Amino acid sequence: MELKKVTNQNLWDVVKLKVRSDQKEFVADNATSLLEAYATQNEGGKVETFALYEKDTLVGFAMINFNVSIWEGAPKVARNNYCLWRLMIDQRYQDQALGIDALVCLIRYIKSMPLGRGKKLYLSYVPSNVAAEQLYKAAGFVPNGEKIGEEIVLVLDLEK
Repeated sequence: MELKKVTNQNLWDVVKLKVRSDQKEFVADNATSLLEAYATQNEGGKVETFALYEKDTLVGFAMINFNVSIWEGAPKVARNNYCLWRLMIDQRYQDQALGIDALVCLIRYIKSMPLGRGKKLYLSYVPSNVAAEQLYKAAGFVPNGEKIGEEIVLVLDLEK
């Protein structure tokens, strides 16, 4: 798995990636995610977007941020920590263990502290998204008791 920044060269291919119809309630489409990243950067937030490639084939999209904690409802863990804001694998490439490969790659990248020094990586998921819950918990994420709306917050210690 390889992380490549979203650029003008791959932007529209990233926008075309889609999850299965039964997953649309769990993750924003990539155009919305890219717009949110752009707006957050314009407000001084630290955000990076990635096209996920497996052997030169675009298979997914991911977005991270650091210390973006100024929005209403932000969990306490957001302050001075990393967030895996989005992770999706295109419907054509699901059920091939690419989600875990992408997650391992992203965690390794985040541990290099590209946007600032943080101790935790957090994310949130919709409780009915059992596949996401299993993926994140298998990677070592644990609940910290916080929620973002109805979504459950999971945290990974980056210092281990």
